[in-house]
Amino acid sequence: MSTGDREIKAAIDIGSNSIKLRVGLWENGQAFVLLDTTEVVRLGRGFKGENGSRIPGETMENAVRVVTEMTARALEMGAEVRLVGTMALRQAGNAGEFLARIREATGLDIRILSGEEEAFYSWQGAISGLDEELSGDLVMFDTGGGSTEFVFGRKDRIDKIQSVPIGAVSLTERFLGDGPVRQAALDAAMEHVSCLLQKNGIERQQPADSPSVVGLGGGVIAMVSVKGGKEPFIPVNLHGVALTQKDIVRQMRLYASLTLEERQNVIGLPPSRADVILGSACIVLCILRALDVPSCTASINGLRHGVLMEMFAGAHRPE
Repeated sequence: MSTGDREIKAAIDIGSNSIKLRVGLWENGQAFVLLDTTEVVRLGRGFKGENGSRIPGETMENAVRVVTEMTARALEMGAEVRLVGTMALRQAGNAGEFLARIREATGLDIRILSGEEEAFYSWQGAISGLDEELSGDLVMFDTGGGSTEFVFGRKDRIDKIQSVPIGAVSLTERFLGDGPVRQAALDAAMEHVSCLLQKNGIERQQPADSPSVVGLGGGVIAMVSVKGGKEPFIPVNLHGVALTQKDIVRQMRLYASLTLEERQNVIGLPPSRADVILGSACIVLCILRALDVPSCTASINGLRHGVLMEMFAGAHRPE
């Protein structure tokens, strides 16, 4: 692609918790975001980490509607559209039906990513947005509804990719409910996450200096928003903000004490994330403790931005 080219492309990320659309413009060798929108659908609700679980009919109807509307919106902007799916579609016993319905409604196929591919694209997205601020050893994590992806490396290389089957939706359903949440349930959730991270080798890499840690996912961005205490919720204003262990502990105490309705009124918290935000907080806190770091830097450039970068630059996943 020459620097004089001007192209519009769109990536739709069909996740366990939400469906996200990003439309980008490539012009004069640079990428610009034209549209970024998210709708919570909970495709992975009820899965509890089990393969073969089925997407409920009503949820599937809603997801098909959202993907169809997002595709139409991107096409109206003149974009080439790519659809990718993650954990919920990797696990769902009726994923084939969903893919067929999307193909019928949009004419497009969904590429179901492996956990490692999901982590790779998230890394590409995150690095493209924070590369001037990062140096040395780097860890990126991306929390979703059904899984959390990790990448260890540096700006110029990837050393390790790991997918851990723990997400905010599955953790909430198994341990936390809608709230208020008793301390025993919270402790059990934290222990479960910590054990899974340890089992999957998520820990401080030794010998090494303290790594830079980048956090992606709606839970991280929502907590950064609450930390700022401002409305309306504007993700682009939250890019590059630090989220500390102390911030998370403070918010966890708040969320655990509130009913779902009360959480929906917390300043800065998107109401659609009120039911799973405590689960997100548990996962992120356990990650920072496992990596032995005090904080992470929030990035709004995740998987869908990485897919866009591949579409624009023609990048290929390394062997």
